[in-house]
Amino acid sequence: MKLMIISGSQRANSKSLLTGQYLSSLAGESGFTDSEVLDLHALNLPLWNEDFWQKGSHSQAVWQPVKQALKEADAFIFITPEWHGMATPALKNFLLLTTDQEMAHKPALLASVSASVNGVYPISELRMTGSKNNHVCFLPDHLIFRDIDTLLDESLNCHDARFDQRVRYTMTLLSAYAQALGPVHHDMLEEGAAFRYGM
Repeated sequence: MKLMIISGSQRANSKSLLTGQYLSSLAGESGFTDSEVLDLHALNLPLWNEDFWQKGSHSQAVWQPVKQALKEADAFIFITPEWHGMATPALKNFLLLTTDQEMAHKPALLASVSASVNGVYPISELRMTGSKNNHVCFLPDHLIFRDIDTLLDESLNCHDARFDQRVRYTMTLLSAYAQALGPVHHDMLEEGAAFRYGM
C-alpha cells in the first residue's frame, strides 16, 4: 500500500515538512510498503480557477503528475501549520484541485503543527470543507504536533514518548482504514460520479 503525505506549508524547510518526514519514517512499520512526501512549497501549484479544467492548459500540465501520484495512493496525510487559526492557502488550494477520481473513499489523516499549544482550528476547518467534492474519508482521529521546536529534531526523533506512541497507533489505524476502504474506492467511484458535487 502507498501512503501520500502532503506538507501544506508554503515555507521552505518548514516544520510541516519535517513532520511529514517523521511520519514517512514510520510508514513501513505501520503497514505501508511505500510512502512519499509532497512538499507544496517546492511544488508551487497554480491557483485554482475556472480555466484549470481545460485540456491543454498550463495548469493541467503541472497538475497531471500530481494527479497520477494521488490516484496511485491508498491513503493520505494532510499536514498544515496553524496560521491565524487557519489551514494554509496552499493546502486549501490543493484540496480545490483534487477530485473524486484521485481521493474518493480513501482514508486521510489530518495533522496540524503549532509552535505553541494551539493547532485545533485548522483540523476543524479541514473537517468542515476539505472533503466535499473529493470525497476523501477523514479518520475520526487526528494529530496535533504542539511545541514543534522541541517535539521533533532534525534526525526525526520525537522527544515525547507518549505522543510518539499515539502517532504510531494512529499510523497503524490509517493503514487499517486503507486496507478496508480499498474495495469501496474501486466499487463506488463510478457509481458516485453522478453525485460528485455533494448535496
